[in-house]
Amino acid sequence: MKKVIYAILVCIIIAGIVVIATMGLKADLIYSKNVEIDIYIGKTFEKNDIQNIVSEVFPNERVIIQEIELFEDMVSIKLQDTRTDEELNEKVEELNNKINEKYEVENEIEDIEIIHNPKIKLSSIIMPYAVALGISMLIILVYVGVRYRKLGSLKIIAKYILTILASEMLLLSIIAIARYPVNRFVIPLGLALLVVVITILGFKNEKELSKLVVEENKNK
Repeated sequence: MKKVIYAILVCIIIAGIVVIATMGLKADLIYSKNVEIDIYIGKTFEKNDIQNIVSEVFPNERVIIQEIELFEDMVSIKLQDTRTDEELNEKVEELNNKINEKYEVENEIEDIEIIHNPKIKLSSIIMPYAVALGISMLIILVYVGVRYRKLGSLKIIAKYILTILASEMLLLSIIAIARYPVNRFVIPLGLALLVVVITILGFKNEKELSKLVVEENKNK
């Protein structure tokens, strides 16, 4: 049964590698190429009302709506940058007219700031964690190598490295195959998986070490 499970996991990892190599990971809107539309309303507003207006102008699109400015009287709308400037300007004018009508303001199209944000490399999301994670892993590997030296330091260290890499690759493969967008929750999820894997390995090694110590005491 274990062999079947391992075979399935290996197939998932291979499929994930193929997807990543051919299609890449799907980035969340905030990390992908997007256009930001900043509109000063001049009065407090309900985020749901803005959401409804945006849904009318940009139907069936993933958008991020944020309140900005100290008095929360300005809204920032982010959506995928897939339109030509002419098409986008038409949509922004429609959006502005609807907001003017809703909040009884007289914003002109020139008052709206449109910012084209480039795609962010997903590697730049990971880099801030790389040094701290690398140092932590080095300390953990040194510790387990010393702690479980009776079980074979090199064997234990290799087991930790391979298991951690396999588990993280499995997670990444599932994300890639499911086309789940990489967002701010992916890194914490990966770190949580790392902690779980290290904890499980620790329990198993402690159990093996205890058995070995008992056997050694019996043979004395």
